[in-house]
Amino acid sequence: MAFNNSLLERMNLGNVNANFYSCVADGATGTIVTGFQAVDAISVTYKSMTSGVTRFRINAGVSGTATAGTIAVTSAVNGDEFYVIVYGH
Repeated sequence: MAFNNSLLERMNLGNVNANFYSCVADGATGTIVTGFQAVDAISVTYKSMTSGVTRFRINAGVSGTATAGTIAVTSAVNGDEFYVIVYGH
């Protein structure tokens, strides 16, 4: 299953680029493909979550394989909503 990821804004913070996403889970796992060559850090804010055990991994796919520029989200519940700010290059 794929998540519904909406890019809300692109930002340049000095020499750091950031993308601001609104995400809705439609299953337990999904990815956020950022378009960056590498993700340096993320900041997550929950909007509406069934539980707080959701896991986020940067530069990885849901199976744990290295995937540059991608964020893997696991242990989500269908309908969970959250915001993610992605810092990368």
